[in-house]
Amino acid sequence: MSRLSNVTSTKVLSIIENVLEKLSDTIEDGVFPEIGYYGSSKKNVKYSQDTGYVPIDESPSFIDGRKVESAKTIAGLVYGLSRFKEHLEQNMSMSLRDFYYMHKVKSVQNVLKISEQTETNRMINLCERMIRHEGASVPREELGVVSSPKGTFYGDVTLSDLSGKKLNCNAAGEYGWFISSRPFDVKIHDINIDAAVFVEKEAMSRNLIELGLPESLKIGVGSLFGQPGRNMRGWIRKLADAEVPILVLVDMSPWSLRIFSTIKSNSIELSNIRGLATPETKLLGLSTDDFWGRNGMLKDIEHSLETMSKSDVKCAQQNRNIPAISEDPLLRKQNEVMLRKKRKGELEAFKAFGLPLADLKAMYISYLKKKSADNDVKLI
Repeated sequence: MSRLSNVTSTKVLSIIENVLEKLSDTIEDGVFPEIGYYGSSKKNVKYSQDTGYVPIDESPSFIDGRKVESAKTIAGLVYGLSRFKEHLEQNMSMSLRDFYYMHKVKSVQNVLKISEQTETNRMINLCERMIRHEGASVPREELGVVSSPKGTFYGDVTLSDLSGKKLNCNAAGEYGWFISSRPFDVKIHDINIDAAVFVEKEAMSRNLIELGLPESLKIGVGSLFGQPGRNMRGWIRKLADAEVPILVLVDMSPWSLRIFSTIKSNSIELSNIRGLATPETKLLGLSTDDFWGRNGMLKDIEHSLETMSKSDVKCAQQNRNIPAISEDPLLRKQNEVMLRKKRKGELEAFKAFGLPLADLKAMYISYLKKKSADNDVKLI
């Protein structure tokens, strides 16, 4: 399912109007309103390798209007929903920062006393959990709230973006198309790639493009820019729905295991948002076997590995309590080997071979083809 939600703007407006009307009627009747929702606690989330994190309506939470702090929260919800309604009616979007500054209106600030954007971000997350359609949360994008586009994609994929303009992702810019904040509304016309490789670091993906690997291997190359945003994860899901094999290339570190697991399984916090998990995603590398395996392709640069810091070790220890890592045999093994060895590797390690660029390109091609084949994906 490539859309985060199957609800229309008209329906969203209707739901918002219904919620505001019920709150108004309750208050006019002299009754303190009470709002129920399902939070992001582990009790409300189920994990499996086939689906990633999915929400279950197990343990509801309530906002009790009789309490002062809760009454303030309800007032904030009413104000926020009214802003969403106005923007949707005018076909306008807003950013997370826009929403924060709407709370700096003096009359609003005097009542709600918002001092940090984290407070308004929490309000948006609460709205996502409150506003539901057919039993599923309505994501903030459907409320008109979008984040700045994060991530790029280069490859022979033709699409029409939200402006209606038709473009090819290998001709949209030096390093590809900046992923739309609403990728589920992008229309794909033609796909001429055999796989899509998503790379943690922008510098590495840039080098792959500069060396012509997308053309040589008939692949798409996406740059995650670290932990991928919702827009990138939505785009990855959309490509997977179009039967494009999804491959991920990240550092060999506890943090990078989290990046990969978020793409594959979504997260506990956002389990209520559909279309953000791609369980069929495959990990290309870097892996512990690359450096320490009998036939590891990077064992000759094992000397380039760095010692894990205290925060790296703590992250790896915490990974033992993250279902998407601890219950995945491959990721659990990677995490445990790193904890035992106390070493980590970066994508830049390929440069430690000291190869001329032509040979480095051949090395990249050999690595990608071998690791893809190990994951049942054949590259030309």
